[in-house]
Amino acid sequence: MIQPIRLFGRFVSCIALIAAAGPSTAAASPAFPGQSGVIRFQDQLAFFIVDPGSGLMSFHGIDASFAQICSGAPVQFDDFSIQLVTAPSGPIHALFTGQEHSVYIYPALPLGNHIGPQDCPILAGLPVLASGKARLVRTDNDLLGSGAGANAFGWSASGNLTDPTGRVIQYSETVRALLTPGQDPAAAEPRDLQTSIRLTPKGR
Repeated sequence: MIQPIRLFGRFVSCIALIAAAGPSTAAASPAFPGQSGVIRFQDQLAFFIVDPGSGLMSFHGIDASFAQICSGAPVQFDDFSIQLVTAPSGPIHALFTGQEHSVYIYPALPLGNHIGPQDCPILAGLPVLASGKARLVRTDNDLLGSGAGANAFGWSASGNLTDPTGRVIQYSETVRALLTPGQDPAAAEPRDLQTSIRLTPKGR
């Protein structure tokens, strides 16, 4: 089950704002025809993914558990370093990097494409299997779905998490998905090429 973070309204609004503001707030236009303009900035976002194969679900981008979030406690979003490159043919290529990226691992649940306060009766009771900081890199070859070709996107994350007893857990996650040409990125369901979440206790 894929929840593509490029659809989060906060980030799309940021791109729209940059475009509307004109060249003075974005990176300089290419010095030579055929070169791509580059925009770099930071933004905050959160997302989740379910891996039915491992029976695990990961929640990214907020340094708080579902129980803490649902209790109304203040939460802190992680900052992502984001680079956008506008290709001459139209698509926007995106690179997201989080060096100290918050991740919480839970048992998998069929939550659909979105979660919200209405899901708290279920989410608040989920046990945290592991949590901590990881490095995450996400790519998207057509962030807004404006190109004529297929749109491949996904991310990889890895690091050392801890379980509730304090034991160190090696964590890795890989997600790859594809939207075929002509699909509306705001409405279409991406084709899941790979979703893998792995937890391995240290020393094994």
